[in-house]
Amino acid sequence: LICIQTGAKVSDEKRMKIETDQLFLKSGEQIMAELGKYEGAMENTLEIASKCNLELEFGKLKFPSYEVPEGVGSIKEYLRKLVYEGIVKRYPDGPGRKVFERVEYELEVIEKMGYEAYFVVVWDFIDYAKRQNIPIGPGRGSAAGSMVAYTLGITDVDPMKYNLIFERFLNPERVSMPDIDIDICQERRQEVIEYVGEKYGHDKVAQIITFGTMKARAAVRDVGRVMDIPLSKVDKIAKLIPQFYTIDRALREVEELQEYYDRDEEAQNLIEFSKRLENTVRHASVHAAGVVITKDPLTRDVPLYSDNKTKMVSTQYQMKELEELGLLKMDFLGLRNLTILQRTLDYIKEDEKREIKLSDVKLDSKEVYEALGQGDTMGVFQLESTGIRKLLKKLKPDRFEDIIAVLALYRPGPLGSGMVDDFIAVKNGKALIKYPHESLKEILEETYGVILYQEQVMKIANAMADYTLGEADLLRRAMGKKKAAIMEENRSKFVERAVKKGYTEEKATEVFDLIDKFAGYGFNKSHSAAYALVAYWTSYFKVHYPKAYYAALMTSERNNIDKLAIYIEDAKVHKIKVALPDINNVSSKFSVDGEYIRFGMSAIKNLGESLMLKIKEEHENNGDYSNFEEFVNRTKRIGMNKKALEALVLSGSLDSLPGNRREKYESIEKALTWATKLQKEDEIQQMNLFGQARATIEQFRMESKAEYKLENLLKGEKEFLGFYFSGHPLDKIKEYMSVHRISSTQELKSKGYGHVETYGIVRNLKKVVTKKSGQIMGVFELEDYYGRIPVVSFPKEFERMGHYLLDGEIIYLEGNIQIDSFGGQEEKKIIVRILKPVDEIGEMGNFKVYMLIEEGRKHLMSELKKIIVRHPGNQQVILALEEDGRKKRVDLGKKYNVSSSKVFVDEVVNLLGKDNIVVKK
Repeated sequence: LICIQTGAKVSDEKRMKIETDQLFLKSGEQIMAELGKYEGAMENTLEIASKCNLELEFGKLKFPSYEVPEGVGSIKEYLRKLVYEGIVKRYPDGPGRKVFERVEYELEVIEKMGYEAYFVVVWDFIDYAKRQNIPIGPGRGSAAGSMVAYTLGITDVDPMKYNLIFERFLNPERVSMPDIDIDICQERRQEVIEYVGEKYGHDKVAQIITFGTMKARAAVRDVGRVMDIPLSKVDKIAKLIPQFYTIDRALREVEELQEYYDRDEEAQNLIEFSKRLENTVRHASVHAAGVVITKDPLTRDVPLYSDNKTKMVSTQYQMKELEELGLLKMDFLGLRNLTILQRTLDYIKEDEKREIKLSDVKLDSKEVYEALGQGDTMGVFQLESTGIRKLLKKLKPDRFEDIIAVLALYRPGPLGSGMVDDFIAVKNGKALIKYPHESLKEILEETYGVILYQEQVMKIANAMADYTLGEADLLRRAMGKKKAAIMEENRSKFVERAVKKGYTEEKATEVFDLIDKFAGYGFNKSHSAAYALVAYWTSYFKVHYPKAYYAALMTSERNNIDKLAIYIEDAKVHKIKVALPDINNVSSKFSVDGEYIRFGMSAIKNLGESLMLKIKEEHENNGDYSNFEEFVNRTKRIGMNKKALEALVLSGSLDSLPGNRREKYESIEKALTWATKLQKEDEIQQMNLFGQARATIEQFRMESKAEYKLENLLKGEKEFLGFYFSGHPLDKIKEYMSVHRISSTQELKSKGYGHVETYGIVRNLKKVVTKKSGQIMGVFELEDYYGRIPVVSFPKEFERMGHYLLDGEIIYLEGNIQIDSFGGQEEKKIIVRILKPVDEIGEMGNFKVYMLIEEGRKHLMSELKKIIVRHPGNQQVILALEEDGRKKRVDLGKKYNVSSSKVFVDEVVNLLGKDNIVVKK
């Protein structure tokens, strides 16, 4: 364990060691034997122990002291004042009686529990953040169900409008610490923490510790490293342990691991040491979001910790212990999407001179719901995974409540239980709404009769069996945890009370069983509603202000090449022009430049932030760079070097200067040498006291040369920007492959285990000799528009198909997804089964060609027949004719089988349109 923590190996002679064998709890006899010879030693020990008295006080709230303004009597009065001022702002047309009743009820509960200071403290720093234009999320978790939080501006979703329940947040029948988690702009989160430190004193504010523990695989890898066991052996043993298994369980259930353990002494030692270290604390780190604010100096209640690197002060107690001590802990969560939204608003203000507030965005945009229904949600908060996009296409949301529902539906429970299918069927009019009882219509109408939210479980118990909402929350918790004894007790109570209200015993039992079933799947609607709002906002700006939104999105992902490539490709699909970086328009961020989104220069490899800022400053001080030689001369004086200049040329950043990339690239060394001579001559001239004539330095000139071929230009862009910009090697077959409806690397990365079909470019091919058999296998990466995924071709497949594998070759492949886990990180790769050059897909007999002749286009049949006859092959044609809104299948027979070559597909697309031909298994 010491070796793991100090980065040493057990074999290192000078490593840190514990040089004693006395580290164990000794018996009284052993202590007496060692200390008895010292007079009074034992008595002194007891005396010191009797004088030590530490009492930890649990259960008493220790909120920080908030100084209320002069003229306001107490924190209780100040909270009321703030809430009633908030009501006026939230309901300018008048709040209505129900709002006042709800607010008064919540204030009564808050005051009874003694949480007034808590709400004021949270209001204060959120108010500060909003005044400083630091984006704050509309809410998170159950706090969005509180009207007090809404009127204070802590949350931005109206609980009355969306039927959110306060008791889901603060239950008067189960006293526990309130928990308001705050989403904050990722880039400005620290400003809010600094404000809290200034407000309450830096001796009363700290971040919270968290401990990383060693899971089975991580323990094996750590132990293997310090024992200096060959990496290949350690890797094999680690991979034999399934994810989430303990080592003991893996030994029992994985036969190959047990065999390894039995026959290999080194492996046995590795596994035994790993078992002893499994689940022990590996390291301490700072919690990503947690902050504690105390009433008294931290040292009175909490031991503190600071590491050697950051010097950041944090508590030695974790979240749970702090809560038990009654201390106020907050989660300040950095949310990247809030940063994106704020940057979008800034771009709109700069580009269109329009100032928009998120609170002014209406939730009824027809275009937004159309985009969601088409699954056009790349870059949209919470809605961009492949699975949820499929769900959106089926569900076709057309109101804000549907987005709330989607976030609650897209989870393993609802997806596996049939809830999702029932919801979609009724939503799209393919089934009638069925209510467990007609009296529950008002509660379940918004979810088409499906019990989807925890709040609905609570409301059903309230409506049918007169449970208070506090009691109903306790029932929901018990159902979620499947506590049998409490469930039986509640079943009797529910049925008895429902019968008193006029329901039959049979119906009451049926409904109780139903809510018991769905309580486990139920989602917190308050959280879903708040996050649905962020999802809607991001979709709204993508649809209505796409240039500003994409620029903000790309800026946020400028250090994540895979994501950046995905968003740039998506922007192109939406006809958004993305321009290369321009040396006369230097920006570290992506920016809106007229009709274009201009690439951010800080993302260029080998340039460096410092040099980029100097180039920008030189430009601001002395104007545009007019040609290549002037640019080199001016920037050589501020640190320009060969590597950076190559990056600028080949990334296209100097394209606005006269001359093509080849001319500039092949002139780099001469240009730098010339600029160096000029610089030295200027320095000599400045030091020359006698005014001697300046030496004549021959003017530099670029040689005229033809531009590189497109593939060379793309290679340079890929190397220095991280992706292809002026085009893509796959562009020539993009339309052809889109007809095959196969997966992209992006979709594969979100897929679990299973069979896959895909295509792409072979990159980084390595031929590996296996240790066991001495056979050759192939390992490479498959690259497409969206990124890369590792691929393995085992010896049997490599011998049969390896001749197709060449670096840079475009291939089609089929295989299975395999998931490996390293240090808690998952990596997906494809195990090859079938591999072919793309132009040979037309010969693969396991594909079928589906074609549709739309209504009113029957006259195209004869022309289609000619195309089919021109391209004979072994792939079956399945033709459909559309008549009177229905599709009629036409069986052409084997003599009309085709080869779905690129030429064939192009001809059919020209005749019928690209949406009317599909080639698939």
